[in-house]
Amino acid sequence: MKLGDFLKSFRKTESEPASEQEDIKQGRGIKILYQFLLVTLAVSVLPLLASSYKLMGISRTYLEDERLALHSQVANAAAGEISSTMANVLSNLELVAKAQGGASPLSREARDRSLIFYLDQYPEIKRLVQYSINGGEIARAFRVGQSKFPGIGQNVKAIAIKEASGGKTYISSPVVLHTEQIPIVAVGMPIYSSDGTIRSILLGVISLNRVQETIQRINIRRQGIAYVVDGGGILIAHQAVERVAESEDMSSVEIVGKYLLAGVSAGTIPFRDKMGKDMVGSYSTVKGFGWGVVVQEPRSDAYEIIRKMTFQTVIWALVAVMAAGIASTLLAIRLASPIGVLAEKVMSLAKGDFHQRVDIRSRNELGQLAVTFNHMASRIEKHDRNMRELFINTTKALAAAIDAKDPYTRGHSQRVAQISLEISREMGLSPAEQQKVNISALLHDVGKIGIEDRILRKPTELTDEEYNIIRQHPVWGSMIMGHIQQLKEVIPGIESHHERLDGTGYPKGLKGAQIPLLGRIIAVADTFDAMTSERLYQKAMELKFVVSKLEEWKGSRYDPEIVDAMIKILPRISSG
Repeated sequence: MKLGDFLKSFRKTESEPASEQEDIKQGRGIKILYQFLLVTLAVSVLPLLASSYKLMGISRTYLEDERLALHSQVANAAAGEISSTMANVLSNLELVAKAQGGASPLSREARDRSLIFYLDQYPEIKRLVQYSINGGEIARAFRVGQSKFPGIGQNVKAIAIKEASGGKTYISSPVVLHTEQIPIVAVGMPIYSSDGTIRSILLGVISLNRVQETIQRINIRRQGIAYVVDGGGILIAHQAVERVAESEDMSSVEIVGKYLLAGVSAGTIPFRDKMGKDMVGSYSTVKGFGWGVVVQEPRSDAYEIIRKMTFQTVIWALVAVMAAGIASTLLAIRLASPIGVLAEKVMSLAKGDFHQRVDIRSRNELGQLAVTFNHMASRIEKHDRNMRELFINTTKALAAAIDAKDPYTRGHSQRVAQISLEISREMGLSPAEQQKVNISALLHDVGKIGIEDRILRKPTELTDEEYNIIRQHPVWGSMIMGHIQQLKEVIPGIESHHERLDGTGYPKGLKGAQIPLLGRIIAVADTFDAMTSERLYQKAMELKFVVSKLEEWKGSRYDPEIVDAMIKILPRISSG
């Protein structure tokens, strides 16, 4: 019986004393005290909140400016570092060009070795190629293991030679090669002879790995990051290298668009990223390259200190309010504490824990309410215990009535229930699950009520038709018990206790885990009792033989874990 149904019957059979009803009505007056406390707190807190709100607005503006200034400083510092790094790389490349301006080596091999020397000195240079004014290759050097490093493209080569032939230093746009994740740039510069004429062209392939390392080092609080885009808004450095490898287009991001429009200017703005998340950030230009450094972080992180300030302001406001209204607060706590305990106990009682009692020692209405609650809880607990006992005894009587139809199966349901219960304990099932197993096992043969005695007690072999009738008793049992709402959780065990793991069982031919745990447990217990009991058509089998058969049927008919548990409990059920 559900608690609600019981309470209804309790109200019908046991009228509440008038004094208890009066105490309950008086207890409702406690809300007036809370209203008084609320008014007291509101009067004291409103002026403080008004001034605090004004101060927080001023502080918020100041902190926002401070956060944006921090982003700008980081962006400018990163842009400066990247600019310095790239200037140093170009300087190194100029040294190589000057070194190649002397007398030509006698052989191609000697010229290649000369370039290889500089690759060892400058790790950021991936490849060096020396061309004639006409574009013919004079010397080439690449790192060991990178002979198949992809070329930079004929168009870039042609532009670099053309620009360098005119005395200019050419720097290509960053590009990600197919076998790499970090972008490279091609730098072409003239090689002058001793008389000042352009003798040849040096083309260097430069990795932007040091630019990537600079960006990787930048972390702003929890989620703040930095990245670099080229003049077209293409990502060339980011903490997520895979995004760089895909040459992700960031021009649709508001702050990148601002940078592209502003050109060499820098600025700080709030914006939304590609996912629509509110961000704040700053951008700065890498001088001499037309790249932009963007520093950003979620707006929520940037203004975390403002939230903390707000929180602290509220806390201190509450402290002041509590100091002003301490007398009323203490009185409210004194009365609210037992109410909270009582409410908690009532909730536990409503959930079915009828052992709950309230220990409130007071001579006022709360004390009387606690006494009333304890009295009610005792009555409910006693009634629940009686109902459970009645239910179990009724179930046992029903099982005994079923077994009585066949003198050779008398006590079978009780024994199967006992064995099933021991198996569930051995398997470590919860007490609630054990109870389901016990009830389901007691009622597992309830469907035999619908089978004629002439079939159940037939001393000779059953016909196919009679056997098919017998096979229907799990279905009939589930149908009979299905009308009882409180038994819906044990019906799967009734319906499936003749199923087998390999699908050869009945009535549905379920396999493996399709068979409910209740059915798998009862199946083993049912088989064990049937084999060890005297029947009209068989004699009780030796325990050793029964165990060997159960071992043989593990995995095919029965769950191995349940069979193992069955064997472990044999000493207990044998002694019992």
